[in-house]
Amino acid sequence: MDAANAVEAIQTLQNQVQQLQTSLIQSQQQIQDLQNQLQNRSQTRPKPILPDPDKFAGSASKFDTWLPAIKAKLSIDSQSLGDAAAQFYYVYLNLESSVQAIVLPQLHRASTTNQWDYNTILEQLTRIYDNPNKVQDAEDRLHQISQGQDSIHAYIAKFERCLYEAQGESWADIHKIQAFRHGLSPAIRNRLNQQLNLPRDYTRFIQVAQQLGARAVNLSSTNGNRHQSGDPMEIGAITADLGAISTSATTVNSSDHVASSLPDNIRQNLRKAGACVRCGSQDHWVARCPKQPYRSQPTQPVAAVKTLYNPYPEGFPEVTEDEDYDSEDSIDTLIKV
Repeated sequence: MDAANAVEAIQTLQNQVQQLQTSLIQSQQQIQDLQNQLQNRSQTRPKPILPDPDKFAGSASKFDTWLPAIKAKLSIDSQSLGDAAAQFYYVYLNLESSVQAIVLPQLHRASTTNQWDYNTILEQLTRIYDNPNKVQDAEDRLHQISQGQDSIHAYIAKFERCLYEAQGESWADIHKIQAFRHGLSPAIRNRLNQQLNLPRDYTRFIQVAQQLGARAVNLSSTNGNRHQSGDPMEIGAITADLGAISTSATTVNSSDHVASSLPDNIRQNLRKAGACVRCGSQDHWVARCPKQPYRSQPTQPVAAVKTLYNPYPEGFPEVTEDEDYDSEDSIDTLIKV
């Protein structure tokens, strides 16, 4: 009986061990499944970082900005875009239909040879839309650029863009300063001429021009308010070009010390140009003008009207040849003041 109980106990233990082994195998399988899931998650595509560029519609003026944008997208977000074929189609789909028709040969060649190189599309578009003379054209624009009515900040932005297109970053500072100074408004150029020591460093020179331009705007705003409130000094300083102002209309009579009367539109142009609104000179403002302000002349009283009367209402007496007739004396008697 003891032997039978022992066999039964052994059998029970063996069953328990078998169950434990089965449970262990199941646990190991679950661990393997979790590891596989974790590995798959680590291999998923990352999220894109850069936004999608606008589709290129075939405008040559916008090609220079679209090309760097699409290259940056392909470089930074290449993993999120996928393999070479996905990147090729990404470039293709970022073109308008009219431009897609131009690169159809590149698409056909890639699908036939199974060589998906998106650079073939970019090279084709560069041959068509890129301007081979853009550096020379930018240099020409750089020598013709003018501030005009723009603010100093807008002019600097325009000049820096043109300088970049002309590949002028490597130019000597003196040449960049010369080109920048040539396009400034006359008012700011005059203020630069009044500076004793101007920097020869291009960056520092730009800062000085910004300071002078900001002072001109602030002074213009302050004195504009004074003019509106009836300030007799009429000080104004606004940067504008004097080229449209007629010299004969803005100069005053140099034979006296009293300024001439100027129309309102001429005075407004002078004020925008930062010139004296009294005599038109750019050497000083109206506060230091040597001319006296124009004063309207008082109205002269109208002279009394001379009345004529006829001492002979019934007709002049007949004059004979024997009478001594003095015509001058007779005319004087006809006039009475």
